[in-house]
Amino acid sequence: MNNYIAYQIVRNFVDGLIPRRYRPLVARWLRGDEDVEAKEMAFRKVWNQMPESETVDLAQSLAAFQHSRDAYERRCATLRLRRRVVKYAAGLLLLLASGGALWYSASSYHARSGELLECSVANGATDGLTLSDGTRVRVNAGSTVLYPRKFSRFASNREVYLEGEAHFEVSKDAKQPFIVHVGNLRIRVLGTRFNVKAYACDENVTTTLEEGKVSVSNGQHSALLNPNEQLVYNRISGQMRKTSVDSERYNAWMQGRLVFEQEPLGRVLADVCRKYNIEVVAAPSVDTGRRYTMSFRNDERIDDVMKVITKIAGNLTYQHEHGRIVLKTKKGGAR
Repeated sequence: MNNYIAYQIVRNFVDGLIPRRYRPLVARWLRGDEDVEAKEMAFRKVWNQMPESETVDLAQSLAAFQHSRDAYERRCATLRLRRRVVKYAAGLLLLLASGGALWYSASSYHARSGELLECSVANGATDGLTLSDGTRVRVNAGSTVLYPRKFSRFASNREVYLEGEAHFEVSKDAKQPFIVHVGNLRIRVLGTRFNVKAYACDENVTTTLEEGKVSVSNGQHSALLNPNEQLVYNRISGQMRKTSVDSERYNAWMQGRLVFEQEPLGRVLADVCRKYNIEVVAAPSVDTGRRYTMSFRNDERIDDVMKVITKIAGNLTYQHEHGRIVLKTKKGGAR
């Protein structure tokens, strides 16, 4: 674990702002023998950054840490930490059951109430919301956005968290940049329109800019986007790739359309699953890495979509089996 993530976890733990259902996970990590150096550095940084106000006993906050570094505990047990009157917004620990990975995101802005609201959209639907600053967000199927009930005027940034896909039309405020967190990726804007696609099952995070400018950073590398540019960030390799695109195509989902341009079949099927709220699986013989270009209107039924996919592929067929759709290679067809 890198030092930044360790600091964010400890920061929220010391403030008592880890959501209750995630506290056992954090406590086990703090008690464990892994990442000891990162944890110690995080506690030191928290102590050094606290402004003077009211005091709290660090020993109480370090209860879960005591077994992993006895010497450090003895040094810290007598320290008195200064605590902010304005609390930090609640941290977020999201356990991704699909990958078994721990995705941690934490806010670094001051929220008046410390409350994060959640907008989760089921497959087969989309939803929209307007944030307290007037920013409009359109959330795609199978996606979740976490956001504060009200952005604090004392905060240096306006920050939200995304898993899945959403389109943002950000209200301009030069004094408070708007930041979208996607795992360890930060998308920073002042006022603009852009789309972010970052489903948990996707290897890539794709940011497409319509208007304005955005900066995308993972803590080590960063890139600046201009209108009709797209940045693809690979979560595994950490590499970033910027290209020129037609940004309108990547907002087609907002009108209920599906548009694919040289996309792998596996990605096409994933989007179809989310839009129609039905499981679509490919048999082992199907090459899900093969790329296709196709588009679908909002009023097309799932069977219409599957017929187009199989016709374009040429060697595929499909059938409904036990409430799901199975895509198969035609008998005697090429693979």
